[in-house]
Amino acid sequence: MSTSLHEKIFKEIGRLSEQQLREVLLFIEFLNTREDDDFIDYVNKRTQLAMDDRKRGKRFYSLVELQREFSEN
Repeated sequence: MSTSLHEKIFKEIGRLSEQQLREVLLFIEFLNTREDDDFIDYVNKRTQLAMDDRKRGKRFYSLVELQREFSEN
């Protein structure tokens, strides 16, 4: 990573609130684990459970619906 990119990242991080810093940390942890075999297995199992629920008629919200609901709150 170039020095200017490091500098830009550090500058932007310095402007974040405590809550935003926690979110950044969670995202970094996600990036570090997303290729982990246990994490991939977990995601695959959760996906299968969701697909099974859908076959049983359980309703799922679309991303657009969730975003709309979130923006209304």
